[in-house]
Amino acid sequence: MFVKKLRLDELDKPILIILCLLCGVSILFIFSTQSGGQFGAQNFALKQFINYVVGFTLLLLIRLLDLNQLRLLAWPFYIVSVLSLLFLTIAPESIAPNILGAKRWFSIPFLGSIQPSEFFRISLIVLVAKLIADRKEGHKNIQEDLLLIGKIFLVTIPPSLLVYQQPDTGMVMLYLFAIVAMLGMVKLNKIVVTIGILLPLLAVSIVTCLFLFKPEIIYEDLIPKLKPHQQDRIIGFLDPSNNSNQAFQSRRSVLAVGTGGLTGKGIEQGNVYVPEKHTDFIFASVAEEGGFLTGAAVILLFFLLISRVLEVGSKSNDPLGTIICAGLALSLTIQIVQNIGMVEGMLPVKGIALPFLTYGGSSLFSNMILLGIIMSVRNTYAHQFFGNTEKAI
Repeated sequence: MFVKKLRLDELDKPILIILCLLCGVSILFIFSTQSGGQFGAQNFALKQFINYVVGFTLLLLIRLLDLNQLRLLAWPFYIVSVLSLLFLTIAPESIAPNILGAKRWFSIPFLGSIQPSEFFRISLIVLVAKLIADRKEGHKNIQEDLLLIGKIFLVTIPPSLLVYQQPDTGMVMLYLFAIVAMLGMVKLNKIVVTIGILLPLLAVSIVTCLFLFKPEIIYEDLIPKLKPHQQDRIIGFLDPSNNSNQAFQSRRSVLAVGTGGLTGKGIEQGNVYVPEKHTDFIFASVAEEGGFLTGAAVILLFFLLISRVLEVGSKSNDPLGTIICAGLALSLTIQIVQNIGMVEGMLPVKGIALPFLTYGGSSLFSNMILLGIIMSVRNTYAHQFFGNTEKAI
């Protein structure tokens, strides 16, 4: 009876298998990382197991919603998410502590830390997908396209500025890439598309030319305008040999990955100290102790997961489902590339978690909720077209 109510037989098996494998990898390497005594008596592996239990519960509940219900919940969920971001800015430190210069989390007794910006990402993806899906079909003129983009900017920019001030530039970047992916599903006016492509390319080109031919402008005029931690990360990335303190974390992670070799040193044999090795730098532990083969297997799991999300979206008969899947797929891709890139020393260090592997509740919970939404897209498609789940995609 319980199975029937939760429709457990309708679970997307490929996604479920991948999540179980990522769960095992996460708990195993978090356990291995903490075995060195770096974190005292805290059992992060057990806490991550509990996080996964909660995460799977959220996934099972969210997937019971259909796309029409998601449409109705889009605005209420968005409003609650924005209010939580606003409250975070004025909350006392007893509720929202300042950790290493960042005020991003609510500290809740018995539940731990909750990061509102992670859950705002869900509400933003769903709401923007709704705005795009509700756009009337047929011939569009430039005014209608600009109106749509204006609406998206209006619901995106003010909350993103709140997140940026926390500070959390990485999360803002994920918001923007998700929106780019969703807008890519719409046939916009050619002039709007051309401007949207040329402006970012022009900005990147200007910064690149300045760095190559006028680096003093970058170092003396542009970088000092950033926040102190952003300055350290960019300087450490651009010139690690002359800024060893700023590049310390990145250099240690590269050393850990490099000494892992093909097959790794073995579980609990990692001996390279990397700060935050169980959180944002968990892939350094995977590559050091599991080697290239284990790291490649993890990347393959991510590839299969994103491919499955895109497959579900491509077969949805509802534009809302297709657009949500596109936004989540690119958001996850950027998150994975940025995290692994910074661990490998190829990208600047950002406070971006590696999905489903990094220790912590907020990132895991938000991603599980998003995958629950993906499963609801699949189930809505299956029920509408087949009437049963045996023929579901």
